[in-house]
Amino acid sequence: MLSTFKKLASIAIIFAAVKLLVNYPVFREIENYIANRDPASATLDAGNQQQKSSSPPPLPPKKSPEQKFDVVVYGDEVPGICAAIWAKKTLGAKGKVAIVRSNYGRDPLGGLLTRGGLAYIDLDKIPGWYRQPYAQCFKEFLDKADARESCLDPKKADRALRQMLSAAKVKVISNSTLTPHVVDKKIEYAEVKGSTLKIKANSFIDVTQDAELARKAGLSYYTGYESQNIKSKNETLAVSIVPRITGITMSEFRSIEDEILYNRPLVKKIKESIMKSKDPASTKFWMRNFWSTIYQPYTDGYDIRSVAIGAAYHIDRNLPFSQNKGFFFDKGNVCVYNKNVLSWNGFLFKYQVNQIMKMEANGRKPTPEMIREMSHLQHWLQKKSGKDVRVFIPDEIYIRQTLNVRDVVDPLTGKEIIKGGTAASKSIGSFSYDFDMRGGVKNLSARIPPLPVYNFGIESALASKVKNLAIVGRSSGYVGMAVSVGRIATVNIYQGQGVGVAAGLASKFGVPLNSITSAETKKTLETLTGKTTYLSGRDTSYGVDYKEVK
Repeated sequence: MLSTFKKLASIAIIFAAVKLLVNYPVFREIENYIANRDPASATLDAGNQQQKSSSPPPLPPKKSPEQKFDVVVYGDEVPGICAAIWAKKTLGAKGKVAIVRSNYGRDPLGGLLTRGGLAYIDLDKIPGWYRQPYAQCFKEFLDKADARESCLDPKKADRALRQMLSAAKVKVISNSTLTPHVVDKKIEYAEVKGSTLKIKANSFIDVTQDAELARKAGLSYYTGYESQNIKSKNETLAVSIVPRITGITMSEFRSIEDEILYNRPLVKKIKESIMKSKDPASTKFWMRNFWSTIYQPYTDGYDIRSVAIGAAYHIDRNLPFSQNKGFFFDKGNVCVYNKNVLSWNGFLFKYQVNQIMKMEANGRKPTPEMIREMSHLQHWLQKKSGKDVRVFIPDEIYIRQTLNVRDVVDPLTGKEIIKGGTAASKSIGSFSYDFDMRGGVKNLSARIPPLPVYNFGIESALASKVKNLAIVGRSSGYVGMAVSVGRIATVNIYQGQGVGVAAGLASKFGVPLNSITSAETKKTLETLTGKTTYLSGRDTSYGVDYKEVK
């Protein structure tokens, strides 16, 4: 007990001594200096103390972490997913392939065909296309997505793509925006925005819709339709919202159309509205299929051939029947997921290229104008049908075209397409689809040619000024009227599969990607698939001189 008391007394004496010392004038001066010194001086003070310290110098900073691959695909559009899978098939088990995308991991894979809601597929018009070597990735995708014939359910499509990538052992890196570092005409590495991570690869394949990686790498490009006519530099095709519509059936849509067609006063108003906005030739064009009702070309898809429904909407909304500006309710395509879930591609919004590029930079999000118009559409459909119709807007808008990369090994032109496309020795496949000019283009100064059947290779996708880069998709190396066909998803998926094979070969041989030829790629595709390529390209000018088409 006495020992404990002595310890407590000692502690009390020490505290008293410290208190007296702190109150001593010298210590008061030091305390005031510390409290009132300039913060900038504090940094300088710390630096001076470091210089005088005898401790060892700090360790050099660690190098930025790196991930190395044979092939990196930037973007998650379906052509890129096919490129990644077939690069891996070409490289074999030891090959390292990755898809890097700016979207979050939970976001659907597939871009335009999932987040953009583009359910109605523009299928190749060449009979037996699905037997061709270059079409096997597309065929597998449609099978796994349970596409009955022409339409995709976005949820099933996302699931199919994830299964395909998993089976191929392709790595997916999400929430990562890349900036390429180019040295001696080669991407040495790509930096991931917001981190110190560097991604290296023998080959990079840019499948972003607006050629984001290629533009950052310094490649030049055309905007709009300037490669056909310089006056169309800021002019391009219409943008679409492709909504999912519930609460109404195709049978009920047919009833709405019939009600309009059998309403003579309304039909008269429609004709007058069209004549007011169009010249005689255009009026004749728009009225040509006026009495053609909804047509079902596929088990799961419908074509709206008459302008009756759209024109009636324009009259009710007091909107001019014009594609030149603002909203236009066009003839369209409708997909049926089940009895009461539809996808409708026919709602157009007209903008200039510089406006659309801003939308792309903003993640392709629907604008307030689009959201308002879709609200009006929902109300109109409810009124016309008497049903609880709901219109759901997808995450992204459908942008058909903004730009095309110029710096490619061998661009594909509209003139070539009319004549049958690339030579057989420079081709990996064939494709047929219309020169689709949805929404029209100002100052085009070119007639729209008939349905083409043309060969294509990979050279229009290979960058000429960056040796290990390819651009696959609507922004690839298309020139003139080729832009209107080259933007179609199907042919881009075909080419994506081929470019993936080429990237695999470049890694195997240790050569630049842009040195791989279509002939080498076609031969490898045939080996991998066990199928023979049959080229169908032919001259479809039918003796007409389309000299104005570039």
